[in-house]
Amino acid sequence: MKREYCLDIDGNVYTLGDLNMFLDNKEPISYPAVDSQNPTKPFFTGSIRQEVEIDGIARSFLLYIPQHYPISGAGIFLYPDDNVSAEDYLENSGWKPVAEQTNAALIVLESRSGGWDKKDVQSEISYSEAVFKKSIARVYFSMNEATYYCMGFGNGAYVAAAYAMLNSALIAAVALDGDYDLHPDLMAQLRSIRSDREANKSKLDVAMPAWLIGKATPLLDSLKRAADASDEQLYNDAAYIYRQNLKQYFDQPNGLPMVEIWHTEPGRWNPEADEKYRRMAEFVLRFKRWLSIGNGDFRPARTWQDMRLHRFTAEIDNRQREWFVYEPTALRTGKLLPLVLAIHGYSCTGELFAENSSWHELAERRGFLLVYVSAFPDNGISGGHTVPLPSWNALNIHAQTDDVKYIDYVLSSVKNSYPVDSERVYVSGHSNGSLLTQRLMEERPLAFAAFGPQGAPYHMGLDGTAADRTIRKDGIIRPVWLMMGAEDIGDQDKLDCGSINDRFLDMMCELNDLDRTGGIDRENGKYHTRTFVNAERVPLVKFTGITDTPHTYTPEFAQLYWDTFFCHFRRKSDGTIIYTD
Repeated sequence: MKREYCLDIDGNVYTLGDLNMFLDNKEPISYPAVDSQNPTKPFFTGSIRQEVEIDGIARSFLLYIPQHYPISGAGIFLYPDDNVSAEDYLENSGWKPVAEQTNAALIVLESRSGGWDKKDVQSEISYSEAVFKKSIARVYFSMNEATYYCMGFGNGAYVAAAYAMLNSALIAAVALDGDYDLHPDLMAQLRSIRSDREANKSKLDVAMPAWLIGKATPLLDSLKRAADASDEQLYNDAAYIYRQNLKQYFDQPNGLPMVEIWHTEPGRWNPEADEKYRRMAEFVLRFKRWLSIGNGDFRPARTWQDMRLHRFTAEIDNRQREWFVYEPTALRTGKLLPLVLAIHGYSCTGELFAENSSWHELAERRGFLLVYVSAFPDNGISGGHTVPLPSWNALNIHAQTDDVKYIDYVLSSVKNSYPVDSERVYVSGHSNGSLLTQRLMEERPLAFAAFGPQGAPYHMGLDGTAADRTIRKDGIIRPVWLMMGAEDIGDQDKLDCGSINDRFLDMMCELNDLDRTGGIDRENGKYHTRTFVNAERVPLVKFTGITDTPHTYTPEFAQLYWDTFFCHFRRKSDGTIIYTD
């Protein structure tokens, strides 16, 4: 029976499901050609009116894309007060210049006539879901998965709060100014629904950076409790500040102890509207929530300069290309250093993959060179139904670039500029980058000592089903470790006979002359690994399935690849592999 102020959810589980919405795009859009010398230039800017249908009823919302929106950027979902049209709000609120200053896209929702319906909150959540899914489908622009934000004002704050808390493993931060005091029955329901990927946590147990402007409510207490906020008495000109307890979180391998809850009491802070919105936008944009094992990892929003990367560019095949190098302190020793090539997935960039994977931080601790590469935009992966986005020409994805040639160029350039130990060069990539990693394993096996594909196996087609392809046996040993999450794409972490992962292991065992029936299984918490060794007990082929993990790449994976696999292998100039414990 439907209850007022509550959600129509059976049981205690709710997720948005598969978010690869671009694969469902059907809208015929005419896209301009990619600017070969400025490939990150946005394809559309300004306001775009959109419509969704919920239970046969059409509802509208508005997109606003700033003039310098990055190729994969942030999106702020705005919930204005009752009976405010999206156009009026955008034109008169002061948000448009804030968007231009911060380079964040705006998604402006609007209430039905009569205002936001708190009693029938499910209808507002259904509307919010439809808007979210249409906005992330990459038809006009591409929001990065780590940068979804919710803001609500007046009675719109109620729906924004409900939607953010229901999707607490997805939204990176929330800011509310108005009536965000959720009904006790709704709060109780949210406390009973399990979090997306940790059965022992509820939706309200997931840490969420938040700025609440108005009276203290149970939601404020809930947010502080979820963040394990310390009792420090901190404040600034606008708000009291509650931070995560540093003593509990400083040593986490994924994410930083950086969640903050701000509370501004009524009447304490009364700036002009444009100043308020700018400050609220700057607050949420400090936080990024990357998908991970569990309910997401927080890390600060950082540029390549913040991460102390060195950016290089070159014109290759009449296209402007870029890559980034991290120079570890170990360079001062003057010794030859190992090198890891890190390859991002579809729609990402080298800079974003640095934020996500933190490979360069591991490079500093372990003393190796790290190179992040960036793909050139293309929309062949979507059949032309999205804006062109960074895509590697890898296996089943046919972009216009020769990316093996590009990788050859990058490696040659780095070796000419840095003291690289050519026997210790490694490559790891995620998703579309995993496929490029495996294409390099096929076409450039002697260039690398070991391979770390993650999130997409060699035999997976674009639709997630098996593709008929193989690597011809050529006598070259290829140490490889494939990782897949239990909530990943394709066959996920399954090793059933005939599955995509099973076919991958068949091929790699054949290439490396290994006994396919002799796999060694090991359980280590959320990691479930099968290893195939040769007669000398060298682990040449590994597969790991990871519980409670979506389609993502984390700093923890990087550390596992380096510490337990890559660092043990060398490839001599004659192509032979040396393994040391």
